[in-house]
Amino acid sequence: MDTMANSILGQEITFLKLDTRVIKNFDKVLTNNIEVVETSLWSVVRKNALKKGAAKALQACASSVLHKRSDYEFLTTGNVLRKKIRLPRLFGNKVISAAYSWIKRMQAALLLDYLKEHLSQYDWDQLIVVVFNGSNYPESVLAEASKGFKRVFVEDGFFPGTLQIDPVGINAANSVPRCGAFYKSGRDFSEGGLPTAVTNRSSKRKFTPVDLAPGFVFVPFQVPSDMQVTLHSPWVKDMYHFYDIVVNAAEQNPEETFVIKEHPRFKRSVIGSRPPHPRVKFANGNITSELISNARTVVTINSTVGIEALLLGKQVITLGDSCYNIQDLVLRGNDMGRLNAALALRGWLPDDELRRQFLGFLWNYYLVKGSFTEPPTALASRILDCFELDSEVRGAIANLNN
Repeated sequence: MDTMANSILGQEITFLKLDTRVIKNFDKVLTNNIEVVETSLWSVVRKNALKKGAAKALQACASSVLHKRSDYEFLTTGNVLRKKIRLPRLFGNKVISAAYSWIKRMQAALLLDYLKEHLSQYDWDQLIVVVFNGSNYPESVLAEASKGFKRVFVEDGFFPGTLQIDPVGINAANSVPRCGAFYKSGRDFSEGGLPTAVTNRSSKRKFTPVDLAPGFVFVPFQVPSDMQVTLHSPWVKDMYHFYDIVVNAAEQNPEETFVIKEHPRFKRSVIGSRPPHPRVKFANGNITSELISNARTVVTINSTVGIEALLLGKQVITLGDSCYNIQDLVLRGNDMGRLNAALALRGWLPDDELRRQFLGFLWNYYLVKGSFTEPPTALASRILDCFELDSEVRGAIANLNN
C-alpha cells in the first residue's frame, strides 16, 4: 500500500468507493485507508436503520417507494437504456421496462439518501471519493451524492494496461486539454516516448477475415449501450443509425469504399437488418490494427480506435464528442454535410507536432499505468497526482489566454 500518499500535510485521507465488482482490486492497494459502501438493497436499508433508527429508516423506505419520478430518473436512465439495447424483446415491453425503471429509481432514492448523510460526516480535506464511470446506477448515485467533495472518476485507459483517473470525468467529459496551443506551449510531452501497443479486439467468431485493398475508409462500430454513444454522441444514436449514415456517405462519395468492424463486445449484428451496399463491407473477422494501418482514414463516433489511428499518423474524422476533438488533430463530421466535406479532404493529415505532443501528454502524464485487475501499487499517489496535474494544466491554459 502507498501509505505516504494517504495523507496531505499530515491529514489522513480516506478513499471511499462502492462495492462495484470492476474496481474491487482497488481495495487491495488502498488497504487501511479505504471505505467500501455496500449497495445491495438490504445493506442500504440496514445501514439506514443503524444510523437513523428504525422509524426514520422506514420513513426513508416509504419515501423511496412513493418517490417522484423526475427526482431520480436521471440516475437510472442509463440502466434502463442499456437493458432496452441489449434485450430489446424483453425490455421493449412497456410494462417490464416501467417496472424495472421503478425498481431502479427506488434503489437510487434509498442509496442517495444514505450516501448524502454518510458523506456529510467527512470534512472536505479528509475524503476522496472514487467513482467508476459514473453514468449508471449505482455509481451515478455516488457521483451525485459526492458533488462538493474531492473525487476522481476511473475508467479503462486509451491504450492497453492504462487507466483514466480524472477529477473531472472520463472519456469526452475528462480534463484532457482541447486547446491545441497547450500542446505547443514549450514542454516536450513526447520526450518520454509514445505508446507502441494498441488494443486488438477479439474478432466475432462467426466471421472470417476478408481481403481488402488498401485505401478504404475504416468505420469501427461501438457498443451502443456504452456511455460513449448514449451520452457523448448527439448525432449517431445507435449502430443501425450509424450504418445508415455510412451508406448515405457511400452514395455521396462514389470513389470511397467503407469497411465496418462491429464491436466484439456487442452480440447483436447490424448485418441483415439493412439492404447491403456494394461499397460498404463488413470485416468483423479482421484485426483492428491492420484495418487501421491499411485505411486512408478512420471515421469514428469517439472510439479509442481514433486515438490508435492517430498513433499511426492517420486522418481521423469524429462524429461525436471526444477528448481528441482538437483543431488540426482531427476533422469533425458531426452531421452529413460536415462528414462529406471531411471525406473530400483526401490529402489532409493531422499536424504532426500536435499529434506527437497530444499522444505524449496522454501516455506520459495523463494515463495511469495499470488495470482494474492489476492496479498500480502506488494507486493512492496516482490519485493525488491527478489533482496536481489538473491544477497545473488549468494554470497553463489560463496563462495562454492572458
